[in-house]
Amino acid sequence: MRHSVVSALLASAALALAGPAAAAPDSTPSSGVFKTGQEVHDLCVSKDDADVSACDYFIMAVHDAIKLYGDTKMADSNLCPPEGVTALELRNTVLAYWNGRTTSLKYSAVSSIRNALFQKYGCSE
Repeated sequence: MRHSVVSALLASAALALAGPAAAAPDSTPSSGVFKTGQEVHDLCVSKDDADVSACDYFIMAVHDAIKLYGDTKMADSNLCPPEGVTALELRNTVLAYWNGRTTSLKYSAVSSIRNALFQKYGCSE
């Protein structure tokens, strides 16, 4: 479980240090990433509960970092998921996004998770 929390914190830090991500068709190529989409995808679809928890923590960390940037106006856009959205709903959203874009799995997990969340939960302002 400690590994899961560390991975989630690293994901948040990577997103925070990267600044607002530019929207790309599927993902943003990046150097020095902690996790690729494939690595997080493999956690998400694992039969091991600890792996799935690590997946959820990673996705929640990306979600929370995006919300922080949007809520504090450090980014131009924000997420507007329904109140009470669950980690399972976020995971299913990301997996559905990856299902149609398998080539994006080789890129930054943070980038493609960001794109998946904005596609489904982006605020319409």
